[in-house]
Amino acid sequence: MAVQMKVDINKLTTNIGYNDHTSPSENQSNPLTGSLASFAAPRGKWLSGRFAPIKSWIDARRRIGVWPYSRVTHGAKLRVEAADEYGNNSKSRINFGMQDYLGLSRHPNILSAAKAAIDKYGVHSGGSPIVTGRTDHLLMLEQRIAGVLGKESSVVYPTGWAAGFGVLAALVQPDDLLLLDELSHSCLKTGARYASRRCRQFEHNDLDMLEQFLREGRESNDSGGIFIVVESLYSMDSDSPDLLSLLRLAECYEAVLIIDVAHDFGSSGEQGLGLVGEVARSSEQLVIMGSFSKTFAANGGFVATSAAVRDQLVVMSPSYTFSNCISPVQTAVIDACFDIVFSDQGACLRGKLLENVNYLRSNFASIGMNVYGTPSPIVSVFVGGEPFARLMSKHLGDLGLIANLAEFPGVAPGKARFRFQLSSEHSCEDMRTAAAIMAQSRMLAEYELASQA
Repeated sequence: MAVQMKVDINKLTTNIGYNDHTSPSENQSNPLTGSLASFAAPRGKWLSGRFAPIKSWIDARRRIGVWPYSRVTHGAKLRVEAADEYGNNSKSRINFGMQDYLGLSRHPNILSAAKAAIDKYGVHSGGSPIVTGRTDHLLMLEQRIAGVLGKESSVVYPTGWAAGFGVLAALVQPDDLLLLDELSHSCLKTGARYASRRCRQFEHNDLDMLEQFLREGRESNDSGGIFIVVESLYSMDSDSPDLLSLLRLAECYEAVLIIDVAHDFGSSGEQGLGLVGEVARSSEQLVIMGSFSKTFAANGGFVATSAAVRDQLVVMSPSYTFSNCISPVQTAVIDACFDIVFSDQGACLRGKLLENVNYLRSNFASIGMNVYGTPSPIVSVFVGGEPFARLMSKHLGDLGLIANLAEFPGVAPGKARFRFQLSSEHSCEDMRTAAAIMAQSRMLAEYELASQA
């Protein structure tokens, strides 16, 4: 049958006018090529004119079924009814796009804690944390976060994004040198642009380039501030830097090291601390930030640091000072998750999660899928250029699978991938089915592209 033919993906993407060397601005009107980068700087006097081009391009993707974003789900389960962004075409799908690494979002203890918090506090914090928003429960949570990570204090933000932006906005001054890994999260890059005129990106996990930048920075300004920003686990490539070497570099050049632990804090390591556990207590010049939305079944983010830095954050971090405080319900959920995550039960859940990670990776390897990085709750499956990936995304949804498509400019041009986010609650059947659907979707996308060539 025609759909069983094997097709060279690189050849196909070249034939339809897109490869790694194509400028992001080329073919912008084509729903299988173009990218959001082409529309990043709209021009014009009127709103309708400014945003007509992006509306036209997104609509073209919607018409051919390759706009897989803003789904509407019914319930929060690993097998879920999911529809398109308008609530249409709902069907049952296996959910590998949900961030619930230890499966705590529906744990009975967590639900009970949320209900008890509603009874005591209501559902709203009622103000910024700098005025009346903080509760006694939040104070205890702040102390608990600091204790787990071996820091003097901590600050809790309403979202992880707010924490990433806010820590840089408050700590970094315009003349400070700020060095970021090129794959740093959006909140960190945006915070860096806001905070400093002297931002430089080093190639991903390239400590030699980082040291060169550090050396040059110290030689040009012996007394100025230098900040290094990295993540302990990168969410697109599922890989990690050498944190001990990073800490030594920071100490050698008298720099502050900021580590974002959003994806592995709570979900990996014997004690649940993730990779930062080996360095957390090593230096006062180390600032740890993270998110509760991956493992702790809640919105919110945090920064764990010294008492002096905490005071700076409280009054100078705009996303903290001028945002409503995290709700009492979310506070109670996070605190209850801490009870489980840092217990024997949490260790068992992390063991089950790692088993699932290795099982899914082996299933993808058995069908010839290219899986990125090292074993972690993020299983990134590289599929090639954007045209092929977009067609695959359409078939994944039609066949009953949710896996998040990452495409340019979220990743490098021609390096699209599907990001599977695993839970300890996924079953072996879920993972075998996911691999089978990926294989079938790949075959269907190959056939479609071959027909267009």
